[in-house]
Amino acid sequence: MFSAQNNDWCHKRAGLWIIEQCNAKGVFEPGRADLRSIGVWCDDAGGAIAHCGDSLVFPDGQTQALLEHHAKYIPIGAGPITPPDLTPMLPGEAANLLHSIRPLWGWKTPEDADIWFGWVAAACLGGFPDWRTHLYVHGSRGSGKSKLIELAACLLGDFAGEVINDATEAGIRQSRDNQARPLLMDEFEPDDNPRNASRQDSMLALLRRMSGGAGGRISRGRSDHSPVSFRTLGPAYVTSINHIHLEPQDRSRFVLLELRALPSCQDPTQAAVDLSGVFEMSREISARFRGRMLAQSSRWNQTHGAISAKARTLGADARQADTAATILAGLDLALFDGEIDDLRLEDLEAPMRALIADGKESEEMSEGRDALDHLLSASLSLDHGINRTVGEIVFAHFDQEPITGVEDPVAVLRRHGIYVLENRECLALRTGKTTTSAKLYDKTKWSNGSYVSALKKIDGVIQPSSGVRVAPHEQHRVVLVPFECLFS
Repeated sequence: MFSAQNNDWCHKRAGLWIIEQCNAKGVFEPGRADLRSIGVWCDDAGGAIAHCGDSLVFPDGQTQALLEHHAKYIPIGAGPITPPDLTPMLPGEAANLLHSIRPLWGWKTPEDADIWFGWVAAACLGGFPDWRTHLYVHGSRGSGKSKLIELAACLLGDFAGEVINDATEAGIRQSRDNQARPLLMDEFEPDDNPRNASRQDSMLALLRRMSGGAGGRISRGRSDHSPVSFRTLGPAYVTSINHIHLEPQDRSRFVLLELRALPSCQDPTQAAVDLSGVFEMSREISARFRGRMLAQSSRWNQTHGAISAKARTLGADARQADTAATILAGLDLALFDGEIDDLRLEDLEAPMRALIADGKESEEMSEGRDALDHLLSASLSLDHGINRTVGEIVFAHFDQEPITGVEDPVAVLRRHGIYVLENRECLALRTGKTTTSAKLYDKTKWSNGSYVSALKKIDGVIQPSSGVRVAPHEQHRVVLVPFECLFS
């Protein structure tokens, strides 16, 4: 293209051409680019596509090199993993595996094995589903939690990678950057150490972002002030002896399963043989199991929609319906061929009700209950070094019982921005960032006056549009908490 005399070439013309091509293409910004590495993704046409490190696998069994694939996103290379095997797998093989798993663990309810299996099946589709539900399995020592998560890893194969038992948010974020695959974490135990507790909080925040839509997009600054972005998405599976307290925004993304003691058996040797057989079967069908889920992905949306609609008729809200539908759509795709019908929906009703009941704990109202509980447990410093909680003072007033250090409960509460309105049968709590009542929420997530919006999530709590008379010649803007909310 840039020939010169004596069979040479013109470096200057070549350099100018390169500059022109770069200017025409524009500046590349990695932080804004849709980079995709290992995982199952939703392609431009809305179908599933499996990125296996050095190649792409489609639901019809075709494979393609990364450089041959042209799309709005950019597939980036990685170390290859075992691709899904699209060799036809009969639904009976998955059903046989589920049947073999049921008697080997102490499931709390008969539906728990189906829920667990449904999560593993849905996890095979990585980031393809719009809503990705996380799984939290807890139980006492010796309940088989670690073996169960190892079995999930066995079924998911290279796609999930190894089970992690010690991690940080930064480690997960960097090692799973631009990936759409399941994450398995064992021994996610509660810890009294504030440093470790903070570490778990940051990991939960990452998991919260991974569950929906395009996943967690996180931007950080380098030491040279240049930005760097990370993205990861997919379902997570964590285990611990005692599950940690999950905030409502996290709880709504998790399904909790409790394992009881392992079933007693007369022949422990045979039980060990059966367990070994389940692992061997899982390793044997792992690639074909993932291949089956990829091949069945074309009916994911229809199946998910039908199950979600059924869940709504059973009393689920939108989030609970999505969570149940993600788990049970995975179960249906693994066990059956063809579109879901009314008979299969009826068969799913028992685990669906169990998932809806589990989801009730994550209702938005629980945020308000937590804020109210914090208020009632807040400690007030009284005269002579005496401390009493708001709850102790409030209930002493209602019960007309004396409480040491408190001569006038109503007056003590008033000094802290809490008013007992007998005529309206409610407590009035002053609003605003700098009020005495706001100070009771200092250094909490409800600080700066945000406790008002939290309390209003409780049925019956209201915030009048104008000031309320709380005492003779005294009127304030308040949020009203009915007495019945205190005793419920």
